[in-house]
Amino acid sequence: MLTGQRYASAWAVLDHQARARELRLCARRYRASREPGDLDRALDLLTAYARLYEEVAGSGWSGQAEAWMLRGKLFSQALTEALWGVQVADAVAVLAADPASRAWLDEPVTALLRELMTTVADARRLLVDERGELRSNYTAWLDCAGATAARALRALGEPEDPRPWTKGGFEQLRAAVGDDGWEWEAATYYHVFVLRAHLLALHGVEPAALPRDVADRLAGMVRVLSSLAAPDGDVPVLHDGPYRRDGALLELIEVCVLARQLWTSTGLDGVERHARRALSAPHDGLEDLLDGWFAGPPRPPLTPDRGSVRFADAGILVLRDPDDTWQAVVDAGAHGGSHGHLDKLALYLYGPDGPWQPAPGVPPYGSPLRRGHYARTLAHPTVRVGDADQASCTGRIEEWNAAPPARAVVSADDAFPGVMLRRSLIMTEDYLLDVVRVRTESGEEQKVVLGSRPAARLDVRSMGDGWRTRWASANGGTSLSGIHAASVPAVLDVVPGRGPSVDPAAFLAAADWTATAADVTFVSAYWPGVDERIAALEARPDRLRVQRASGHVDEYPREDA
Repeated sequence: MLTGQRYASAWAVLDHQARARELRLCARRYRASREPGDLDRALDLLTAYARLYEEVAGSGWSGQAEAWMLRGKLFSQALTEALWGVQVADAVAVLAADPASRAWLDEPVTALLRELMTTVADARRLLVDERGELRSNYTAWLDCAGATAARALRALGEPEDPRPWTKGGFEQLRAAVGDDGWEWEAATYYHVFVLRAHLLALHGVEPAALPRDVADRLAGMVRVLSSLAAPDGDVPVLHDGPYRRDGALLELIEVCVLARQLWTSTGLDGVERHARRALSAPHDGLEDLLDGWFAGPPRPPLTPDRGSVRFADAGILVLRDPDDTWQAVVDAGAHGGSHGHLDKLALYLYGPDGPWQPAPGVPPYGSPLRRGHYARTLAHPTVRVGDADQASCTGRIEEWNAAPPARAVVSADDAFPGVMLRRSLIMTEDYLLDVVRVRTESGEEQKVVLGSRPAARLDVRSMGDGWRTRWASANGGTSLSGIHAASVPAVLDVVPGRGPSVDPAAFLAAADWTATAADVTFVSAYWPGVDERIAALEARPDRLRVQRASGHVDEYPREDA
Protein backbone atom coordinates (compact mmCIF):
# COMPACT_ATOMS: atom_id res chain seq x y z
CA MET A 1 0.00 0.00 0.00
CA LEU A 2 1.31 3.44 -0.96
CA THR A 3 0.66 6.18 1.56
CA GLY A 4 1.52 9.82 2.11
CA GLN A 5 0.28 13.27 1.20
CA ARG A 6 0.80 12.98 -2.57
CA TYR A 7 -1.21 9.76 -2.80
CA ALA A 8 -3.93 11.07 -0.51
CA SER A 9 -4.19 14.23 -2.64
CA ALA A 10 -4.42 12.20 -5.85
CA TRP A 11 -7.22 10.04 -4.45
CA ALA A 12 -9.01 13.17 -3.22
CA VAL A 13 -8.93 14.63 -6.74
CA LEU A 14 -10.35 11.43 -8.21
CA ASP A 15 -13.05 11.36 -5.57
CA HIS A 16 -14.03 14.99 -6.25
CA GLN A 17 -14.36 14.21 -9.96
CA ALA A 18 -16.45 11.13 -9.16
CA ARG A 19 -18.74 13.16 -6.89
CA ALA A 20 -19.12 15.84 -9.58
CA ARG A 21 -20.16 13.13 -12.07
CA GLU A 22 -22.62 11.78 -9.49
CA LEU A 23 -24.07 15.28 -9.01
CA ARG A 24 -24.51 15.68 -12.75
CA LEU A 25 -26.03 12.19 -13.06
CA CYS A 26 -28.53 12.76 -10.24
CA ALA A 27 -29.59 16.15 -11.65
CA ARG A 28 -30.19 14.76 -15.12
CA ARG A 29 -31.82 11.58 -13.85
CA TYR A 30 -34.19 13.68 -11.74
CA ARG A 31 -35.10 15.74 -14.78
CA ALA A 32 -35.93 12.53 -16.66
CA SER A 33 -37.72 10.51 -13.95
CA ARG A 34 -38.67 13.01 -11.19
CA GLU A 35 -37.33 10.59 -8.58
CA PRO A 36 -37.14 12.54 -5.28
CA GLY A 37 -34.09 10.58 -4.11
CA ASP A 38 -32.09 11.87 -7.08
CA LEU A 39 -33.04 15.46 -6.28
CA ASP A 40 -32.13 15.03 -2.61
CA ARG A 41 -28.73 13.58 -3.45
CA ALA A 42 -28.02 16.27 -6.06
CA LEU A 43 -28.90 19.07 -3.66
CA ASP A 44 -26.86 17.49 -0.85
CA LEU A 45 -23.77 17.34 -3.06
CA LEU A 46 -24.28 20.81 -4.50
CA THR A 47 -24.85 22.39 -1.08
CA ALA A 48 -21.74 20.71 0.32
CA TYR A 49 -19.63 21.89 -2.60
CA ALA A 50 -20.99 25.43 -2.38
CA ARG A 51 -19.94 25.59 1.27
CA LEU A 52 -16.57 23.98 0.60
CA TYR A 53 -15.79 26.23 -2.35
CA GLU A 54 -16.74 29.32 -0.36
CA GLU A 55 -14.34 28.26 2.36
CA VAL A 56 -11.51 27.35 -0.02
CA ALA A 57 -11.91 30.33 -2.37
CA GLY A 58 -11.88 32.67 0.58
CA SER A 59 -8.30 31.69 1.35
CA GLY A 60 -7.17 32.32 -2.23
CA TRP A 61 -5.27 30.22 -4.72
CA SER A 62 -4.04 26.72 -4.00
CA GLY A 63 -0.71 26.70 -2.23
CA GLN A 64 0.16 23.30 -3.69
CA ALA A 65 0.41 24.47 -7.29
CA GLU A 66 3.82 24.01 -8.87
CA ALA A 67 5.45 26.86 -10.77
CA TRP A 68 4.49 25.57 -14.23
CA MET A 69 0.82 25.07 -13.33
CA LEU A 70 -2.14 27.33 -13.90
CA ARG A 71 -3.37 27.76 -10.35
CA GLY A 72 -6.75 26.61 -9.12
CA LYS A 73 -8.53 27.10 -5.80
CA LEU A 74 -10.19 23.81 -4.90
CA PHE A 75 -7.54 21.99 -6.96
CA SER A 76 -3.87 22.73 -7.56
CA GLN A 77 -4.45 23.06 -11.31
CA ALA A 78 -7.01 25.27 -13.00
CA LEU A 79 -7.43 22.56 -15.66
CA THR A 80 -8.54 20.06 -13.00
CA GLU A 81 -10.88 22.70 -11.59
CA ALA A 82 -12.32 23.31 -15.06
CA LEU A 83 -13.01 19.60 -15.60
CA TRP A 84 -14.74 19.40 -12.23
CA GLY A 85 -16.53 22.72 -12.72
CA VAL A 86 -18.07 21.77 -16.09
CA GLN A 87 -19.90 18.87 -14.44
CA VAL A 88 -21.04 20.95 -11.47
CA ALA A 89 -22.21 23.84 -13.64
CA ASP A 90 -24.09 21.52 -16.00
CA ALA A 91 -25.93 20.06 -12.99
CA VAL A 92 -26.83 23.55 -11.75
CA ALA A 93 -28.23 24.51 -15.17
CA VAL A 94 -30.42 21.40 -15.17
CA LEU A 95 -31.67 21.96 -11.63
CA ALA A 96 -32.29 25.67 -12.25
CA ALA A 97 -34.68 24.84 -15.10
CA ASP A 98 -37.03 23.05 -12.67
CA PRO A 99 -39.13 25.13 -10.20
CA ALA A 100 -39.03 22.39 -7.56
CA SER A 101 -35.26 22.37 -7.39
CA ARG A 102 -34.48 25.99 -8.30
CA ALA A 103 -35.85 27.21 -4.99
CA TRP A 104 -32.99 25.42 -3.25
CA LEU A 105 -30.25 27.05 -5.33
CA ASP A 106 -29.23 29.96 -3.12
CA GLU A 107 -26.45 32.54 -3.06
CA PRO A 108 -23.60 30.10 -2.18
CA VAL A 109 -24.29 28.26 -5.45
CA THR A 110 -24.16 31.51 -7.41
CA ALA A 111 -20.95 32.46 -5.61
CA LEU A 112 -19.40 29.09 -6.46
CA LEU A 113 -20.07 29.63 -10.17
CA ARG A 114 -18.71 33.18 -10.09
CA GLU A 115 -15.52 32.07 -8.33
CA LEU A 116 -15.14 29.28 -10.89
CA MET A 117 -15.39 31.83 -13.71
CA THR A 118 -12.78 34.00 -11.97
CA THR A 119 -10.45 31.01 -11.73
CA VAL A 120 -10.72 29.98 -15.40
CA ALA A 121 -10.61 33.59 -16.63
CA ASP A 122 -7.36 34.24 -14.78
CA ALA A 123 -5.89 30.97 -16.02
CA ARG A 124 -6.85 31.71 -19.61
CA ARG A 125 -5.34 35.19 -19.41
CA LEU A 126 -2.05 33.74 -18.17
CA LEU A 127 -2.04 30.86 -20.65
CA VAL A 128 -3.10 32.72 -23.80
CA ASP A 129 -2.26 36.40 -23.29
CA GLU A 130 1.03 35.97 -21.40
CA ARG A 131 2.30 32.58 -22.59
CA GLY A 132 0.80 32.64 -26.09
CA GLU A 133 -0.54 29.08 -25.85
CA LEU A 134 -3.90 29.49 -27.55
CA ARG A 135 -3.77 26.01 -29.08
CA SER A 136 -3.15 24.28 -25.72
CA ASN A 137 -5.73 21.64 -24.80
CA TYR A 138 -5.98 23.51 -21.47
CA THR A 139 -7.43 26.51 -23.34
CA ALA A 140 -10.27 24.42 -24.75
CA TRP A 141 -11.31 23.31 -21.28
CA LEU A 142 -10.99 26.75 -19.70
CA ASP A 143 -13.30 28.13 -22.41
CA CYS A 144 -15.68 25.21 -21.88
CA ALA A 145 -15.80 25.78 -18.12
CA GLY A 146 -16.40 29.51 -18.61
CA ALA A 147 -19.22 28.90 -21.09
CA THR A 148 -20.85 26.23 -18.92
CA ALA A 149 -20.67 28.33 -15.75
CA ALA A 150 -22.10 31.33 -17.60
CA ARG A 151 -24.96 29.18 -18.88
CA ALA A 152 -25.69 27.99 -15.35
CA LEU A 153 -25.64 31.54 -13.97
CA ARG A 154 -27.98 32.64 -16.71
CA ALA A 155 -30.36 29.81 -15.77
CA LEU A 156 -30.31 31.24 -12.24
CA GLY A 157 -31.36 34.64 -13.55
CA GLU A 158 -27.92 36.24 -13.53
CA PRO A 159 -26.92 38.52 -16.46
CA GLU A 160 -24.15 36.31 -17.80
CA ASP A 161 -23.41 35.74 -21.47
CA PRO A 162 -21.68 32.50 -22.53
CA ARG A 163 -21.00 33.79 -26.05
CA PRO A 164 -17.59 35.41 -25.35
CA TRP A 165 -16.41 32.06 -23.99
CA THR A 166 -17.84 30.24 -26.99
CA LYS A 167 -16.07 32.68 -29.28
CA GLY A 168 -12.82 31.99 -27.41
CA GLY A 169 -13.39 28.29 -28.01
CA PHE A 170 -13.72 28.96 -31.73
CA GLU A 171 -10.34 30.73 -31.65
CA GLN A 172 -8.74 27.74 -29.92
CA LEU A 173 -10.29 25.33 -32.41
CA ARG A 174 -8.98 27.29 -35.38
CA ALA A 175 -5.48 27.41 -33.88
CA ALA A 176 -5.23 23.82 -32.63
CA VAL A 177 -6.82 21.69 -35.37
CA GLY A 178 -5.24 21.07 -38.76
CA ASP A 179 -6.91 20.85 -42.13
CA ASP A 180 -6.83 17.05 -41.83
CA GLY A 181 -8.94 17.22 -38.66
CA TRP A 182 -6.25 16.20 -36.15
CA GLU A 183 -5.61 18.15 -32.96
CA TRP A 184 -2.03 19.37 -33.35
CA GLU A 185 -0.45 16.95 -30.87
CA ALA A 186 -1.65 13.95 -32.93
CA ALA A 187 -2.31 12.03 -29.71
CA THR A 188 -5.64 10.21 -29.89
CA TYR A 189 -6.56 10.80 -26.25
CA TYR A 190 -5.91 14.55 -26.41
CA HIS A 191 -7.78 14.74 -29.70
CA VAL A 192 -10.85 13.30 -27.94
CA PHE A 193 -10.17 15.49 -24.91
CA VAL A 194 -10.27 18.70 -26.96
CA LEU A 195 -13.21 17.61 -29.14
CA ARG A 196 -15.22 16.78 -26.01
CA ALA A 197 -14.57 20.24 -24.53
CA HIS A 198 -15.79 21.95 -27.69
CA LEU A 199 -18.95 19.85 -27.96
CA LEU A 200 -19.79 20.43 -24.29
CA ALA A 201 -19.24 24.18 -24.65
CA LEU A 202 -21.80 24.37 -27.48
CA HIS A 203 -24.81 23.44 -25.33
CA GLY A 204 -27.84 25.38 -26.55
CA VAL A 205 -26.18 26.53 -29.77
CA GLU A 206 -28.09 26.10 -33.02
CA PRO A 207 -26.08 23.73 -35.28
CA ALA A 208 -26.96 25.64 -38.45
CA ALA A 209 -25.70 28.89 -36.89
CA LEU A 210 -22.14 27.66 -36.32
CA PRO A 211 -19.52 29.51 -38.38
CA ARG A 212 -18.71 27.41 -41.40
CA ASP A 213 -15.02 27.01 -40.59
CA VAL A 214 -15.85 25.99 -37.01
CA ALA A 215 -18.34 23.38 -38.20
CA ASP A 216 -15.76 22.10 -40.69
CA ARG A 217 -13.07 21.83 -37.99
CA LEU A 218 -15.41 19.92 -35.68
CA ALA A 219 -16.50 17.64 -38.52
CA GLY A 220 -12.86 16.95 -39.34
CA MET A 221 -12.17 15.97 -35.73
CA VAL A 222 -15.06 13.50 -35.76
CA ARG A 223 -13.93 12.05 -39.10
CA VAL A 224 -10.48 11.42 -37.63
CA LEU A 225 -12.04 9.06 -35.10
CA SER A 226 -14.40 7.32 -37.52
CA SER A 227 -11.69 6.95 -40.18
CA LEU A 228 -8.92 5.88 -37.79
CA ALA A 229 -10.98 3.27 -35.91
CA ALA A 230 -10.24 -0.42 -36.43
CA PRO A 231 -12.92 -2.68 -37.97
CA ASP A 232 -14.21 -3.61 -34.50
CA GLY A 233 -14.55 0.05 -33.48
CA ASP A 234 -11.38 0.22 -31.37
CA VAL A 235 -9.66 3.60 -31.81
CA PRO A 236 -5.84 3.28 -31.87
CA VAL A 237 -4.28 5.19 -28.97
CA LEU A 238 -1.43 6.97 -30.73
CA HIS A 239 1.12 8.72 -28.51
CA ASP A 240 0.17 9.65 -24.92
CA GLY A 241 -3.11 8.40 -23.51
CA PRO A 242 -4.52 5.45 -21.60
CA TYR A 243 -4.59 2.26 -23.65
CA ARG A 244 -7.86 1.31 -21.97
CA ARG A 245 -9.36 2.97 -18.91
CA ASP A 246 -13.01 3.39 -17.94
CA GLY A 247 -12.69 7.16 -17.56
CA ALA A 248 -11.31 7.56 -21.07
CA LEU A 249 -13.98 5.23 -22.48
CA LEU A 250 -16.71 7.31 -20.85
CA GLU A 251 -15.24 10.44 -22.42
CA LEU A 252 -15.30 8.76 -25.83
CA ILE A 253 -18.92 7.66 -25.32
CA GLU A 254 -19.85 11.25 -24.40
CA VAL A 255 -18.25 12.51 -27.62
CA CYS A 256 -20.22 9.97 -29.65
CA VAL A 257 -23.51 10.88 -27.94
CA LEU A 258 -23.04 14.64 -28.41
CA ALA A 259 -21.74 14.34 -31.97
CA ARG A 260 -24.78 12.40 -33.18
CA GLN A 261 -26.91 15.33 -32.01
CA LEU A 262 -24.82 17.84 -33.97
CA TRP A 263 -24.94 15.81 -37.20
CA THR A 264 -27.66 13.42 -38.40
CA SER A 265 -25.03 10.66 -38.47
CA THR A 266 -21.31 10.57 -37.72
CA GLY A 267 -19.92 7.13 -38.55
CA LEU A 268 -19.09 6.65 -34.84
CA ASP A 269 -21.68 3.95 -34.10
CA GLY A 270 -19.06 1.19 -34.11
CA VAL A 271 -16.71 3.27 -31.97
CA GLU A 272 -19.45 3.83 -29.39
CA ARG A 273 -20.43 0.15 -29.32
CA HIS A 274 -16.81 -0.87 -28.76
CA ALA A 275 -16.33 1.69 -25.98
CA ARG A 276 -19.46 0.52 -24.19
CA ARG A 277 -18.41 -3.14 -24.47
CA ALA A 278 -14.93 -2.33 -23.18
CA LEU A 279 -16.13 -0.74 -19.92
CA SER A 280 -15.08 -2.87 -17.00
CA ALA A 281 -17.94 -1.69 -14.77
CA PRO A 282 -21.66 -1.29 -15.54
CA HIS A 283 -22.43 2.01 -17.25
CA ASP A 284 -24.21 4.45 -14.92
CA GLY A 285 -26.23 5.88 -17.82
CA LEU A 286 -25.15 9.52 -17.59
CA GLU A 287 -24.25 9.92 -21.25
CA ASP A 288 -27.66 8.54 -22.27
CA LEU A 289 -29.32 11.45 -20.46
CA LEU A 290 -27.52 14.16 -22.47
CA ASP A 291 -30.40 14.66 -24.88
CA GLY A 292 -31.40 17.98 -26.42
CA TRP A 293 -27.86 19.29 -26.22
CA PHE A 294 -28.17 21.65 -29.19
CA ALA A 295 -30.95 24.08 -30.15
CA GLY A 296 -32.38 23.14 -33.52
CA PRO A 297 -32.04 20.30 -36.01
CA PRO A 298 -28.67 18.62 -36.60
CA ARG A 299 -26.40 19.34 -39.52
CA PRO A 300 -26.19 16.99 -42.57
CA PRO A 301 -24.49 13.60 -42.06
CA LEU A 302 -20.76 13.03 -41.92
CA THR A 303 -19.29 10.28 -44.05
CA PRO A 304 -16.27 8.41 -42.66
CA ASP A 305 -13.49 7.32 -44.99
CA ARG A 306 -13.21 3.56 -44.54
CA GLY A 307 -10.73 3.10 -47.35
CA SER A 308 -7.03 3.80 -46.93
CA VAL A 309 -6.56 7.28 -45.44
CA ARG A 310 -3.80 9.85 -45.32
CA PHE A 311 -3.86 12.47 -42.55
CA ALA A 312 -1.40 14.86 -44.11
CA ASP A 313 -0.91 17.32 -41.24
CA ALA A 314 -0.55 14.66 -38.54
CA GLY A 315 1.59 12.42 -40.79
CA ILE A 316 -0.56 9.39 -39.95
CA LEU A 317 -1.50 6.80 -42.57
CA VAL A 318 -4.13 4.06 -42.41
CA LEU A 319 -3.87 1.24 -44.96
CA ARG A 320 -6.88 -1.10 -45.23
CA ASP A 321 -7.68 -4.18 -47.24
CA PRO A 322 -10.49 -3.62 -49.80
CA ASP A 323 -13.09 -5.29 -47.54
CA ASP A 324 -12.15 -3.23 -44.43
CA THR A 325 -11.44 -6.33 -42.34
CA TRP A 326 -8.01 -5.28 -41.03
CA GLN A 327 -5.68 -2.31 -41.12
CA ALA A 328 -2.16 -0.99 -40.66
CA VAL A 329 -1.47 2.41 -39.07
CA VAL A 330 1.84 4.19 -39.69
CA ASP A 331 3.19 7.18 -37.77
CA ALA A 332 5.31 9.45 -39.96
CA GLY A 333 4.42 12.85 -38.55
CA ALA A 334 5.80 15.38 -36.10
CA HIS A 335 6.95 14.37 -32.64
CA GLY A 336 3.83 15.78 -30.96
CA GLY A 337 5.24 17.96 -28.21
CA SER A 338 5.08 16.84 -24.59
CA HIS A 339 2.62 14.08 -25.48
CA GLY A 340 4.63 12.64 -28.37
CA HIS A 341 6.53 9.36 -28.48
CA LEU A 342 9.85 8.39 -30.07
CA ASP A 343 8.14 6.13 -32.60
CA LYS A 344 8.72 7.45 -36.11
CA LEU A 345 7.78 4.96 -38.84
CA ALA A 346 6.13 2.63 -36.33
CA LEU A 347 3.71 0.08 -37.81
CA TYR A 348 0.56 -0.77 -35.82
CA LEU A 349 -1.68 -3.68 -36.86
CA TYR A 350 -5.39 -4.09 -36.02
CA GLY A 351 -7.73 -6.93 -36.94
CA PRO A 352 -11.47 -7.63 -37.04
CA ASP A 353 -11.62 -8.87 -33.44
CA GLY A 354 -8.86 -6.95 -31.69
CA PRO A 355 -5.33 -5.63 -32.17
CA TRP A 356 -2.28 -7.69 -33.06
CA GLN A 357 0.38 -4.98 -32.72
CA PRO A 358 -1.25 -1.85 -31.25
CA ALA A 359 0.01 1.56 -30.25
CA PRO A 360 0.64 0.87 -26.54
CA GLY A 361 -0.53 4.10 -24.91
CA VAL A 362 0.95 5.05 -21.54
CA PRO A 363 0.22 4.28 -17.87
CA PRO A 364 -0.85 7.11 -15.54
CA TYR A 365 1.59 10.00 -15.67
CA GLY A 366 2.90 9.38 -12.17
CA SER A 367 4.34 6.05 -13.28
CA PRO A 368 8.06 6.07 -14.15
CA LEU A 369 7.20 3.63 -16.96
CA ARG A 370 5.52 6.43 -18.91
CA ARG A 371 8.85 8.02 -19.94
CA GLY A 372 10.99 5.10 -18.83
CA HIS A 373 9.41 2.67 -21.27
CA TYR A 374 6.18 3.47 -23.11
CA ALA A 375 7.20 6.77 -24.70
CA ARG A 376 10.54 5.29 -25.78
CA THR A 377 11.39 3.68 -29.10
CA LEU A 378 11.88 0.25 -27.54
CA ALA A 379 8.14 0.11 -26.71
CA HIS A 380 7.14 0.59 -30.35
CA PRO A 381 7.32 -1.50 -33.52
CA THR A 382 9.93 0.54 -35.31
CA VAL A 383 13.70 0.93 -35.79
CA ARG A 384 16.40 1.35 -33.15
CA VAL A 385 20.06 1.88 -34.02
CA GLY A 386 22.86 0.99 -31.61
CA ASP A 387 20.37 0.29 -28.81
CA ALA A 388 19.50 4.00 -28.71
CA ASP A 389 16.10 5.67 -28.76
CA GLN A 390 15.16 7.82 -31.71
CA ALA A 391 15.45 11.57 -31.45
CA SER A 392 12.21 13.58 -31.15
CA CYS A 393 12.00 14.14 -34.89
CA THR A 394 9.49 14.49 -37.73
CA GLY A 395 8.91 11.87 -40.40
CA ARG A 396 7.97 12.43 -44.03
CA ILE A 397 5.36 10.91 -46.30
CA GLU A 398 7.31 10.44 -49.53
CA GLU A 399 4.61 8.70 -51.57
CA TRP A 400 0.95 7.85 -51.06
CA ASN A 401 -1.71 6.13 -53.13
CA ALA A 402 -5.01 5.24 -51.45
CA ALA A 403 -6.49 3.31 -54.36
CA PRO A 404 -6.25 -0.48 -53.90
CA PRO A 405 -3.65 -1.79 -53.61
CA ALA A 406 -2.85 1.05 -51.20
CA ARG A 407 0.80 2.06 -51.21
CA ALA A 408 2.87 4.28 -48.91
CA VAL A 409 6.51 5.28 -48.59
CA VAL A 410 7.61 7.10 -45.44
CA SER A 411 11.01 8.18 -44.18
CA ALA A 412 12.86 9.70 -41.24
CA ASP A 413 16.45 10.93 -41.61
CA ASP A 414 16.80 12.72 -38.26
CA ALA A 415 15.89 9.86 -35.93
CA PHE A 416 19.57 8.82 -35.63
CA PRO A 417 22.65 10.84 -36.64
CA GLY A 418 23.85 9.87 -40.10
CA VAL A 419 21.22 7.13 -40.57
CA MET A 420 18.44 7.09 -43.17
CA LEU A 421 15.20 5.23 -42.36
CA ARG A 422 12.63 4.33 -44.99
CA ARG A 423 9.50 2.20 -44.76
CA SER A 424 7.43 1.11 -47.75
CA LEU A 425 4.06 -0.61 -47.49
CA ILE A 426 1.68 -2.14 -50.02
CA MET A 427 -1.72 -3.41 -48.87
CA THR A 428 -3.09 -5.91 -51.38
CA GLU A 429 -6.35 -7.82 -51.06
CA ASP A 430 -4.38 -10.83 -49.77
CA TYR A 431 -1.47 -9.46 -47.71
CA LEU A 432 0.44 -6.43 -46.44
CA LEU A 433 3.99 -6.12 -47.75
CA ASP A 434 6.21 -4.21 -45.33
CA VAL A 435 9.75 -3.19 -46.38
CA VAL A 436 12.05 -1.36 -43.97
CA ARG A 437 15.42 -0.10 -45.17
CA VAL A 438 18.10 1.33 -42.86
CA ARG A 439 21.28 2.82 -44.38
CA THR A 440 24.20 4.71 -42.83
CA GLU A 441 25.46 7.70 -44.79
CA SER A 442 29.09 6.95 -43.94
CA GLY A 443 28.94 3.29 -44.93
CA GLU A 444 29.90 2.28 -41.39
CA GLU A 445 28.22 -0.82 -40.03
CA GLN A 446 25.89 -0.35 -37.08
CA LYS A 447 23.63 -2.56 -35.02
CA VAL A 448 20.10 -2.15 -36.38
CA VAL A 449 16.99 -3.52 -34.66
CA LEU A 450 13.45 -3.64 -36.01
CA GLY A 451 11.07 -4.34 -33.14
CA SER A 452 7.82 -6.29 -33.09
CA ARG A 453 5.56 -5.46 -30.15
CA PRO A 454 2.54 -7.77 -29.93
CA ALA A 455 -0.59 -7.29 -27.84
CA ALA A 456 -0.85 -11.00 -27.03
CA ARG A 457 1.05 -14.21 -27.74
CA LEU A 458 3.62 -14.15 -30.54
CA ASP A 459 5.10 -17.39 -31.89
CA VAL A 460 8.31 -17.28 -33.95
CA ARG A 461 9.93 -20.14 -35.89
CA SER A 462 12.84 -20.17 -38.28
CA MET A 463 12.63 -21.41 -41.87
CA GLY A 464 15.90 -21.49 -43.78
CA ASP A 465 17.17 -17.92 -44.00
CA GLY A 466 13.88 -16.43 -42.81
CA TRP A 467 11.17 -16.74 -40.19
CA ARG A 468 7.44 -17.26 -39.78
CA THR A 469 5.37 -15.63 -37.07
CA ARG A 470 1.90 -16.17 -35.67
CA TRP A 471 0.21 -13.32 -33.80
CA ALA A 472 -2.70 -13.93 -31.46
CA SER A 473 -5.46 -11.34 -31.30
CA ALA A 474 -5.61 -9.48 -28.00
CA ASN A 475 -9.28 -10.46 -27.75
CA GLY A 476 -8.88 -14.09 -28.76
CA GLY A 477 -10.23 -13.68 -32.29
CA THR A 478 -8.63 -13.93 -35.71
CA SER A 479 -4.89 -14.46 -35.63
CA LEU A 480 -2.29 -12.89 -37.95
CA SER A 481 0.40 -14.75 -39.90
CA GLY A 482 3.72 -13.33 -41.04
CA ILE A 483 6.75 -14.30 -43.08
CA HIS A 484 10.04 -12.42 -42.85
CA ALA A 485 13.36 -12.20 -44.74
CA ALA A 486 16.31 -9.78 -44.65
CA SER A 487 18.83 -8.65 -47.27
CA VAL A 488 21.82 -9.45 -45.00
CA PRO A 489 22.37 -11.99 -42.21
CA ALA A 490 19.96 -11.16 -39.40
CA VAL A 491 18.41 -12.81 -36.35
CA LEU A 492 14.80 -12.58 -35.19
CA ASP A 493 15.03 -13.03 -31.41
CA VAL A 494 12.17 -13.52 -28.97
CA VAL A 495 12.88 -11.10 -26.10
CA PRO A 496 11.17 -10.12 -22.83
CA GLY A 497 8.85 -7.20 -23.39
CA ARG A 498 5.84 -5.38 -22.03
CA GLY A 499 2.38 -5.48 -23.47
CA PRO A 500 0.11 -2.45 -23.90
CA SER A 501 0.03 -0.02 -21.00
CA VAL A 502 -3.31 -1.25 -19.67
CA ASP A 503 -1.17 -3.53 -17.46
CA PRO A 504 2.37 -2.13 -17.40
CA ALA A 505 3.56 -4.73 -14.86
CA ALA A 506 2.74 -7.64 -17.19
CA PHE A 507 5.59 -9.04 -19.28
CA LEU A 508 4.94 -10.38 -22.76
CA ALA A 509 7.19 -12.01 -25.34
CA ALA A 510 8.25 -9.49 -27.99
CA ALA A 511 10.65 -9.83 -30.90
CA ASP A 512 13.74 -7.93 -32.07
CA TRP A 513 15.00 -8.44 -35.61
CA THR A 514 18.71 -7.58 -35.51
CA ALA A 515 21.40 -7.08 -38.12
CA THR A 516 24.81 -5.42 -38.09
CA ALA A 517 25.22 -3.66 -41.41
CA ALA A 518 25.69 -0.37 -43.23
CA ASP A 519 22.65 -1.07 -45.42
CA VAL A 520 19.93 -3.56 -44.49
CA THR A 521 16.42 -4.22 -45.77
CA PHE A 522 13.88 -6.09 -43.66
CA VAL A 523 10.97 -7.55 -45.66
CA SER A 524 7.75 -8.90 -44.12
CA ALA A 525 4.39 -10.02 -45.44
CA TYR A 526 1.37 -10.24 -43.13
CA TRP A 527 -2.11 -11.68 -43.62
CA PRO A 528 -5.08 -12.54 -41.38
CA GLY A 529 -5.68 -16.18 -40.58
CA VAL A 530 -3.56 -19.29 -40.15
CA ASP A 531 -3.28 -20.50 -43.75
CA GLU A 532 0.18 -20.65 -45.35
CA ARG A 533 -0.80 -18.01 -47.91
CA ILE A 534 2.79 -16.94 -48.65
CA ALA A 535 5.35 -19.70 -49.26
CA ALA A 536 8.52 -17.58 -49.44
CA LEU A 537 9.97 -14.07 -49.46
CA GLU A 538 13.16 -13.07 -51.21
CA ALA A 539 15.01 -9.74 -51.09
CA ARG A 540 17.14 -9.71 -54.26
CA PRO A 541 19.42 -6.78 -55.15
CA ASP A 542 17.08 -5.56 -57.89
CA ARG A 543 13.65 -6.74 -56.77
CA LEU A 544 11.52 -8.30 -54.04
CA ARG A 545 9.78 -11.61 -54.70
CA VAL A 546 6.67 -12.78 -52.86
CA GLN A 547 5.90 -16.39 -53.69
CA ARG A 548 2.34 -17.41 -52.89
CA ALA A 549 1.35 -20.90 -51.79
CA SER A 550 -0.43 -21.30 -55.13
CA GLY A 551 2.93 -20.92 -56.90
CA HIS A 552 2.19 -17.44 -58.26
CA VAL A 553 5.01 -14.93 -57.71
CA ASP A 554 4.51 -11.19 -57.12
CA GLU A 555 7.59 -9.10 -57.94
CA TYR A 556 8.29 -5.54 -56.84
CA PRO A 557 11.22 -3.35 -57.98
CA ARG A 558 13.69 -2.62 -55.18
CA GLU A 559 13.06 1.11 -55.58
CA ASP A 560 9.73 0.33 -53.89
CA ALA A 561 11.89 -0.40 -50.83
